Amino acid sequence: EDERARKAGAARAMWLGGNLIGGTPAAAYLDGRGVGPATLGRMPGALRYSPSAWCSERGINAPAMLASCVRDGQIVACHRTFLEQKPGGGWGKASIRSAKKVLGAIGGAFIPLWRGQSMRPMAEAPEDDTLVICEGIEDALTIALHAPECRVIAAYSLGNMAALKLPQVFQDIILAWDRDGENPAAKEGRRKAIDALLQQGRSVREMLPPDGAKDWNAWWCGARSVGRRA
Repeated sequence: EDERARKAGAARAMWLGGNLIGGTPAAAYLDGRGVGPATLGRMPGALRYSPSAWCSERGINAPAMLASCVRDGQIVACHRTFLEQKPGGGWGKASIRSAKKVLGAIGGAFIPLWRGQSMRPMAEAPEDDTLVICEGIEDALTIALHAPECRVIAAYSLGNMAALKLPQVFQDIILAWDRDGENPAAKEGRRKAIDALLQQGRSVREMLPPDGAKDWNAWWCGARSVGRRA
């Protein structure tokens, strides 16, 4: 328990020490994915940027997009997406084995990314809010772009969806799945997430990206690419 508390404190300090995302490589990275300030018009408060977050895989401090992971209204973990400049000057995920890391205990926590039509914080959400749950940040922002009236969060992983600690006010849940997990383990993870939400007395709907797209952001990037070529 002491170790969990220490890591949670370090995660909060890391996120609070980050910069506002506007004008940073993190904003450029998201713009390149079609879900940055240029398209959304604003950035979620949960996202920040650090020019020097510790990357254990490389053994150096490196640029990273930071995201606050919240459980019971408290920041308990910090999600990092390590970034690097690509040929041509754009920014993308770092070319390492695992460009996404979490500091702290992520179990049951989520990244709050979009407040929906009410624009209220989670603790003040109205009863008619529709909550969309995605796995990743980029997918969640893609959903927010196309359904801005919905509140959108990222669960970090499929396995974490069944453990999410959500305020009871959210009764209408949409699970926006990826398509890159069409295997028995992924199907079992989806079933567990649905069962957990139903047992909490919530209604559950499911969405999948169009055929051929591994996830929602991949679909959107492909659609933008076709539009540019046209």
